[in-house]
Amino acid sequence: MTTKRQVKASKTQKARPEKPKKSKATKAEVAEGKTEAKERPQPKKKFDVEFYRDWCKGCGICAAFCPSAALSMNEKGEPETAQPDLCIGCAWCEIRCPDFAVSVRERKEEVCEL
Repeated sequence: MTTKRQVKASKTQKARPEKPKKSKATKAEVAEGKTEAKERPQPKKKFDVEFYRDWCKGCGICAAFCPSAALSMNEKGEPETAQPDLCIGCAWCEIRCPDFAVSVRERKEEVCEL
């Protein structure tokens, strides 16, 4: 008699197709360019955080909820973008602001025209 586990195991072994093994490229193939090109990763998006100073009461919620520590409070008690390149664009600061004084937008690429 076979148990349920043995029957189940035999069914799963038959159903799984074998994966083809990946072979490593030789130095000659790499030099000749015969290997498959890997896709290059996309550049990381950058974001700008804008504060509407007239609306802001300086509560610090935006800086407290920032997961990447891109925002901080200055000595006057106002929020500022201390490290703008750390901003990941999650917009938690914008969502949590009780006064709607924060805006997060994707940074546009600067194009130089000659």
